[in-house]
Amino acid sequence: MISNIVFLLIIVVLLIIGSLSTQYAVADPLKNSILQRIGNYNIEMKTDPKIPVAGQNTKILLRISSVNGDELVDVPVVITIFKEGVKLEKTHPIFVPYGHFTHEYVFSKAGVYALNIDINDTGYSGQNIAFVFPINVLDSFALFFSALPLLPIGSAVISVIIAYTILLNKRKRNGRRTIEHKKT
Repeated sequence: MISNIVFLLIIVVLLIIGSLSTQYAVADPLKNSILQRIGNYNIEMKTDPKIPVAGQNTKILLRISSVNGDELVDVPVVITIFKEGVKLEKTHPIFVPYGHFTHEYVFSKAGVYALNIDINDTGYSGQNIAFVFPINVLDSFALFFSALPLLPIGSAVISVIIAYTILLNKRKRNGRRTIEHKKT
Protein backbone atom coordinates (compact mmCIF):
# COMPACT_ATOMS: atom_id res chain seq x y z
CA MET A 1 0.00 0.00 0.00
CA ILE A 2 2.75 2.45 0.98
CA SER A 3 4.78 1.50 -2.11
CA ASN A 4 1.77 2.37 -4.32
CA ILE A 5 1.45 5.79 -2.68
CA VAL A 6 5.19 6.47 -3.06
CA PHE A 7 5.00 5.36 -6.72
CA LEU A 8 2.04 7.73 -7.37
CA LEU A 9 3.85 10.63 -5.65
CA ILE A 10 6.92 10.08 -7.84
CA ILE A 11 4.78 10.11 -10.99
CA VAL A 12 3.00 13.32 -9.88
CA VAL A 13 6.34 15.04 -9.15
CA LEU A 14 7.72 13.99 -12.54
CA LEU A 15 4.62 15.31 -14.30
CA ILE A 16 4.88 18.65 -12.49
CA ILE A 17 8.58 18.99 -13.31
CA GLY A 18 7.90 18.06 -16.93
CA SER A 19 5.20 20.72 -17.25
CA LEU A 20 7.53 23.41 -15.84
CA SER A 21 10.34 22.73 -18.28
CA THR A 22 10.88 24.94 -21.32
CA GLN A 23 9.05 23.81 -24.41
CA TYR A 24 11.37 23.37 -27.39
CA ALA A 25 10.36 22.79 -30.95
CA VAL A 26 12.37 21.96 -34.01
CA ALA A 27 11.17 23.54 -37.22
CA ASP A 28 13.08 22.06 -40.13
CA PRO A 29 14.29 24.58 -42.70
CA LEU A 30 12.26 24.88 -45.89
CA LYS A 31 14.17 24.00 -49.04
CA ASN A 32 14.11 26.51 -51.91
CA SER A 33 12.43 29.16 -49.79
CA ILE A 34 12.74 32.92 -49.48
CA LEU A 35 14.32 33.96 -46.16
CA GLN A 36 13.80 37.29 -44.40
CA ARG A 37 15.31 38.41 -41.12
CA ILE A 38 13.85 41.29 -39.12
CA GLY A 39 14.60 41.93 -35.47
CA ASN A 40 14.95 38.61 -33.67
CA TYR A 41 12.96 36.63 -36.25
CA ASN A 42 13.72 34.60 -39.35
CA ILE A 43 10.80 33.76 -41.60
CA GLU A 44 11.06 31.40 -44.55
CA MET A 45 8.32 31.23 -47.17
CA LYS A 46 7.76 29.01 -50.17
CA THR A 47 4.79 28.03 -52.27
CA ASP A 48 3.60 24.65 -53.47
CA PRO A 49 3.50 24.54 -56.46
CA LYS A 50 6.74 26.52 -56.84
CA ILE A 51 5.06 28.76 -59.45
CA PRO A 52 1.43 29.30 -58.41
CA VAL A 53 -1.20 29.16 -61.16
CA ALA A 54 -4.28 31.38 -61.12
CA GLY A 55 -7.44 29.52 -60.20
CA GLN A 56 -5.60 26.58 -58.60
CA ASN A 57 -5.04 25.87 -54.91
CA THR A 58 -1.65 27.03 -53.63
CA LYS A 59 -0.05 26.06 -50.34
CA ILE A 60 1.97 28.82 -48.70
CA LEU A 61 4.47 27.19 -46.35
CA LEU A 62 5.99 29.24 -43.53
CA ARG A 63 8.77 28.57 -41.05
CA ILE A 64 9.36 30.96 -38.15
CA SER A 65 12.43 30.83 -35.93
CA SER A 66 14.59 33.21 -33.91
CA VAL A 67 17.92 34.52 -35.19
CA ASN A 68 19.81 32.92 -32.29
CA GLY A 69 18.58 29.45 -33.22
CA ASP A 70 15.71 29.08 -30.75
CA GLU A 71 12.68 27.43 -32.25
CA LEU A 72 9.49 29.26 -31.45
CA VAL A 73 6.20 27.79 -30.30
CA ASP A 74 2.76 29.36 -30.76
CA VAL A 75 3.93 32.63 -32.32
CA PRO A 76 0.89 34.83 -33.07
CA VAL A 77 0.80 35.92 -36.73
CA VAL A 78 -1.70 37.57 -39.06
CA ILE A 79 -1.49 36.76 -42.77
CA THR A 80 -2.69 39.35 -45.29
CA ILE A 81 -2.68 38.97 -49.07
CA PHE A 82 -2.67 42.04 -51.34
CA LYS A 83 -2.74 42.58 -55.10
CA GLU A 84 -2.00 46.05 -56.43
CA GLY A 85 -2.59 47.55 -53.00
CA VAL A 86 -6.01 45.94 -52.56
CA LYS A 87 -6.45 43.67 -49.54
CA LEU A 88 -7.85 40.32 -50.70
CA GLU A 89 -7.65 38.29 -47.50
CA LYS A 90 -6.72 38.84 -43.87
CA THR A 91 -6.69 36.08 -41.27
CA HIS A 92 -7.47 36.33 -37.61
CA PRO A 93 -4.41 35.87 -35.37
CA ILE A 94 -2.99 32.39 -35.92
CA PHE A 95 -0.74 30.73 -33.36
CA VAL A 96 1.96 29.01 -35.41
CA PRO A 97 2.61 25.64 -33.77
CA TYR A 98 6.24 24.51 -33.53
CA GLY A 99 7.51 27.05 -36.06
CA HIS A 100 5.70 25.67 -39.14
CA PHE A 101 2.43 26.72 -40.72
CA THR A 102 0.71 26.04 -44.05
CA HIS A 103 -1.83 28.48 -45.43
CA GLU A 104 -3.88 27.53 -48.48
CA TYR A 105 -5.07 30.13 -50.95
CA VAL A 106 -6.47 30.27 -54.49
CA PHE A 107 -5.11 33.25 -56.44
CA SER A 108 -7.86 34.45 -58.76
CA LYS A 109 -5.76 36.17 -61.45
CA ALA A 110 -2.21 36.16 -62.73
CA GLY A 111 0.10 38.89 -61.41
CA VAL A 112 2.30 39.81 -58.50
CA TYR A 113 0.77 39.47 -55.04
CA ALA A 114 2.12 40.66 -51.69
CA LEU A 115 2.02 38.26 -48.76
CA ASN A 116 2.25 40.18 -45.48
CA ILE A 117 3.04 38.30 -42.30
CA ASP A 118 2.62 40.36 -39.15
CA ILE A 119 4.12 38.99 -35.94
CA ASN A 120 2.92 40.27 -32.59
CA ASP A 121 6.38 40.38 -30.98
CA THR A 122 5.35 39.99 -27.35
CA GLY A 123 8.50 38.03 -26.49
CA TYR A 124 11.15 40.57 -27.50
CA SER A 125 10.06 44.12 -28.32
CA GLY A 126 6.31 44.18 -27.70
CA GLN A 127 5.73 45.56 -31.20
CA ASN A 128 4.31 44.22 -34.43
CA ILE A 129 6.87 43.18 -37.04
CA ALA A 130 5.79 43.01 -40.69
CA PHE A 131 7.37 40.69 -43.26
CA VAL A 132 6.44 41.12 -46.94
CA PHE A 133 6.98 38.41 -49.55
CA PRO A 134 6.22 38.76 -53.28
CA ILE A 135 4.38 35.89 -54.97
CA ASN A 136 4.32 35.79 -58.76
CA VAL A 137 1.23 33.98 -60.06
CA LEU A 138 0.94 32.84 -63.68
CA ASP A 139 -2.11 31.90 -65.67
CA SER A 140 -2.15 28.40 -67.18
CA PHE A 141 -1.32 29.78 -70.64
CA ALA A 142 1.83 31.52 -69.37
CA LEU A 143 2.81 28.37 -67.48
CA PHE A 144 2.80 26.51 -70.80
CA PHE A 145 5.21 29.07 -72.26
CA SER A 146 7.47 28.91 -69.21
CA ALA A 147 8.19 25.30 -70.22
CA LEU A 148 9.22 26.36 -73.76
CA PRO A 149 12.99 26.18 -73.09
CA LEU A 150 12.48 22.41 -72.91
CA LEU A 151 10.87 22.41 -76.36
CA PRO A 152 14.12 22.79 -78.38
CA ILE A 153 15.74 19.96 -76.42
CA GLY A 154 12.76 17.68 -77.07
CA SER A 155 12.73 18.68 -80.74
CA ALA A 156 16.43 17.89 -81.07
CA VAL A 157 15.99 14.46 -79.50
CA ILE A 158 13.05 13.64 -81.78
CA SER A 159 15.01 14.87 -84.83
CA VAL A 160 17.94 12.61 -83.98
CA ILE A 161 15.63 9.61 -83.59
CA ILE A 162 13.94 10.31 -86.94
CA ALA A 163 17.30 10.80 -88.72
CA TYR A 164 18.65 7.58 -87.23
CA THR A 165 15.55 5.65 -88.35
CA ILE A 166 15.81 7.06 -91.89
CA LEU A 167 19.50 6.12 -92.10
CA LEU A 168 18.78 2.59 -90.90
CA ASN A 169 16.03 2.17 -93.50
CA LYS A 170 18.30 3.55 -96.23
CA ARG A 171 21.08 1.07 -95.32
CA LYS A 172 18.63 -1.81 -95.33
CA ARG A 173 17.40 -0.81 -98.81
CA ASN A 174 20.96 -0.44 -100.11
CA GLY A 175 21.84 -3.83 -98.66
CA ARG A 176 18.89 -5.44 -100.51
CA ARG A 177 19.90 -3.80 -103.81
CA THR A 178 23.45 -5.10 -103.48
CA ILE A 179 22.17 -8.64 -102.90
CA GLU A 180 19.79 -8.37 -105.90
CA HIS A 181 22.67 -7.15 -108.15
CA LYS A 182 24.83 -10.08 -107.10
CA LYS A 183 22.02 -12.55 -107.97
CA THR A 184 21.65 -11.17 -111.50
